[in-house]
Amino acid sequence: MNRSTPTSASATPSTPARSTSTSNATPGSDRRGLAALSRRTALGLGLAAGGALALPATGALADGGGSGRTPTVRPAPQGLEASAREVVLGRSATVLVGEDTDPVAQKALTELLESVGCTPEVQVGGEAPASGTRIHLGTPEDSPTLAAALETVGVEGPEDLAADGYVLAAARDHGAVMGVAGHDARGTFYAVQTLRQLLAGSTRFPAVQVRDEPLMEIRGAIEGFYGIPWSHQARLDHFAFYGDHKLNTYIYTPKDDLLLRSKWRELYAGDELENLAELVETANAHHVSFTFALSPGNDIVYGSDEDFEATVTKFEQLRELGVTSFYIALDDIPTELGEEDAAQFSSLAEAQVHYLNRVQTDYVEAHDLAPLQTVPTHYSGSGSSEYKTDFGEGAHPEIRIQWTGEGVFSPSITEKSVVTAVASYHTEHLYIWDNFPVNDGRRDRLFLNPLEGRAPTLHKHLAGFTANPMIEPYASLISLANYADYCWNPPAYDAEDSWEAAVDELAGPAASVREDLRVFADLNQNWPYRSGSPTAPALSADIEEFWAAYESGDAEGKTLEGRLTAITELATSLESMASAGFYEDTRPWMVAAGHWAEALLAQHEMLLAITEDRLEDASAAAAGVAEHVAAAGAATVPDQRGDGVYKENQIVPSVGDGVFEGFIARAWEELRDVLPEDPSLPFRGLPGTATTTLGTYKDYAIERIVDGDLATMFWSSKAPKVDDVVQVELEESHPIRYVQVQMAKSDSTPGDQVYQGVLELSADGEAWTEIGTTDGSAVATASLDEPFDARFCRLRVTGKNPTGQWVQIREFGVGETPPAA
Repeated sequence: MNRSTPTSASATPSTPARSTSTSNATPGSDRRGLAALSRRTALGLGLAAGGALALPATGALADGGGSGRTPTVRPAPQGLEASAREVVLGRSATVLVGEDTDPVAQKALTELLESVGCTPEVQVGGEAPASGTRIHLGTPEDSPTLAAALETVGVEGPEDLAADGYVLAAARDHGAVMGVAGHDARGTFYAVQTLRQLLAGSTRFPAVQVRDEPLMEIRGAIEGFYGIPWSHQARLDHFAFYGDHKLNTYIYTPKDDLLLRSKWRELYAGDELENLAELVETANAHHVSFTFALSPGNDIVYGSDEDFEATVTKFEQLRELGVTSFYIALDDIPTELGEEDAAQFSSLAEAQVHYLNRVQTDYVEAHDLAPLQTVPTHYSGSGSSEYKTDFGEGAHPEIRIQWTGEGVFSPSITEKSVVTAVASYHTEHLYIWDNFPVNDGRRDRLFLNPLEGRAPTLHKHLAGFTANPMIEPYASLISLANYADYCWNPPAYDAEDSWEAAVDELAGPAASVREDLRVFADLNQNWPYRSGSPTAPALSADIEEFWAAYESGDAEGKTLEGRLTAITELATSLESMASAGFYEDTRPWMVAAGHWAEALLAQHEMLLAITEDRLEDASAAAAGVAEHVAAAGAATVPDQRGDGVYKENQIVPSVGDGVFEGFIARAWEELRDVLPEDPSLPFRGLPGTATTTLGTYKDYAIERIVDGDLATMFWSSKAPKVDDVVQVELEESHPIRYVQVQMAKSDSTPGDQVYQGVLELSADGEAWTEIGTTDGSAVATASLDEPFDARFCRLRVTGKNPTGQWVQIREFGVGETPPAA
């Protein structure tokens, strides 16, 4: 359902880096998970005062300057050595460059110096001054003074490093002397990004020697999801973030850009064309390779001269804007050849590689562009197949091929799996399209958990990764920072440490905001494609502690009350966070979380009253729960489907990973025990067994609709057909007067459900009597004036869902007594 592609000027996987000293990160990836992390940073613990930021945009030293400790740099360099001596920049600095030194790196360096109060004077060529602050910038080929400067600071040049590698060293010699040397232009720019971290807003930093290069040549993101494409401004902001974090790739292929897919033959015009031009220009200004990916597979004729010309004409329009990297996406398309192609080709793979090879040789190579990239129609699984063999062996050897792992969503990617996939696709140029943290299949969810499960040795066999992010661009930055750290130096990647740094960067320097952002992130930790993924671990821990105390007669729950109170205030307390985009992206989830927390606070008050035998107060507190739950279930997130029409308030934000709902269900049981007739209690059906003719999606089993728990649900695996049924069989016959079926994610907002159906009762499961119909709302009910003796009740589909939606049912209750008004 989601695929991706790479992009880079370099062609082959980089060789392992050579380290001149010990790395500043512990090799290996920490997979302890967020349970311990969240408990350690839970509400009330706070952050250490003056806690270090280690971020490419702002930077910080782990220890301040001059102690001899190793500074923190992200991504972790292959080699970094810090001296106990300190280098101090003067009030002015001479920046020595050559005529061809990368202007992007020059601009970044001069802006950096100005930001710390050091006035730069750029000198092109000529001899370096004998004293003062001297910064030699460039590559050995374009900077005439660089070689001598590197000898002065005692390091070898960057010539033997991989693409994007760099050397950075500083020393004292009649003032500060610094060599900022890249293997290439991008490496020079990355050296400046490392210097930004070392300076950390100051003119003082330890004398360092950094020798660094990436272990993966492709590092970035593919905007390849279904749903609302990112805004123009969001893309521009992403390019700045990528440059700061040493990500070098962006692939433009949003599924709902109609001019990429359903209208792929049409050219861009007007504002759309102007926006693309600005995107390309801005990407280049941050050393990000902009790859344009076309998706013609739904209606292309692979052997057609006209469709080939339409392809290269579209590419040519983008090449005129400065794009040098192109991609053909063949994912999520028909697998049967059309009549014209079937007469020419023996298989889908043969037809596709004919078309791809023609684009590679007749267009890409003719214009000296980066090799063509593609994702095949069969893009997952490492095992061999006829399609993979034909595709890989037939494709031009320079074409880059994308792969998603063993599944569309891959909980882990192992070295063994990758080695097998490389052999199955018969390619030396396999890249990962990683469907994390993409949420187009679960648009109600945010995935703010760290990147985990990627082996630290994949760089030996792959050129790199492109992450498929979420529909929410700024909410995706946590995981993209993780990818930046992982792809640059996989053996040194620590998931927890990288996640912590990314959260701090987005929060900003205020300790209270960082703490509150962790409170929010905790509510969005479950990744449903990984078994055992944590569910709001810190909130869950506080709830577990509360219930343990409650069972012993103590319902005070100050720790839980404090966390819930913080959750109710997130939409206000996080408004001042450093990333305004993250706040705006995620605010609907903050607001929903606040409503859920208000509901739990009301129930907490109810439970405290129960333990103190204040049953009237308990009932009064319970009466306030429903309004908060209803508010949490409001659709407040926009959406866009295949018709390309943007619509407000389409999706109910799901937050808390089901933990809020679970607490509410258990609290109702406590009230039911002491006040079984309380009107605040949700309707409870008679015990029964549930069955259905609908298929089941994943583990959302049908039994969940009769477990009395609104936190669980059944979810079908496809849209219902006429005469599909969902049925409850009671243990014995009862005089039934009320039926209630709670569908979709929330009582208040329609979603996945039965839109056209009838409620029916039967005594024997053979003869049925209609007692009610669905009306398009999320709750279907039927109330009878006279009881009907029945053992069976069913919801039968009478018409197709108008939008092809699936069916979710949280509870199916059949009872003798209607709920109180």
